[in-house]
Amino acid sequence: MSERKALLLVTMEPSAGMEDEFNDWYDHEHFSQRMALPGFETGSRWACLDGWPRWLAIYDLSSRAVLETESYLAVSTANATPWSRRIAARTTGRSRIVADQIAPGMALTGQRNEVSRLLLARYSETALPAETFATLAGKAVADVPGLLQARVFRSAQDGAAQLWLLAEFGRPVTLDALIAAAGDIEGHGASLFNLYAPYWRS
Repeated sequence: MSERKALLLVTMEPSAGMEDEFNDWYDHEHFSQRMALPGFETGSRWACLDGWPRWLAIYDLSSRAVLETESYLAVSTANATPWSRRIAARTTGRSRIVADQIAPGMALTGQRNEVSRLLLARYSETALPAETFATLAGKAVADVPGLLQARVFRSAQDGAAQLWLLAEFGRPVTLDALIAAAGDIEGHGASLFNLYAPYWRS
């Protein structure tokens, strides 16, 4: 059986007065650096409309093993650029999640010019098998107008397993509609429920 595709999900909030530099860093150094690495299949940035932190980056990976390669380690953590270290020291709400794709298998994030809204929801792992939860989550958002695809991922970091729903929509959708559909799935309430739009530099 081949390795599962994985997702690297990063959120952060630049300090006051640093948002322009933060976006310069992402646009002119960090994003292109990451996308040049082997195994990074897609990358996209998102701005939060409802929720926090404001900024989200997601990268589809061929597998989580990509993050253990020499190529990735050569530009990460202690080997990050001075600009990267400066930005990291001046952000809050920073989280870095690595998750394995449970469903629907080999799907990748849609094209930015096709996706109008992205729901990111986090649930504590349930007694249900992850694949069963993924099926229920997909059904929960299936009737929300404009749904393009729904994917479910599982992460296990710091001793806590979590399930993540990423649902893409081809048109604007309200947070209230999404909460009604997927705020609670079979008695499992979301502990994070953020709505995003694609990032476009003005």
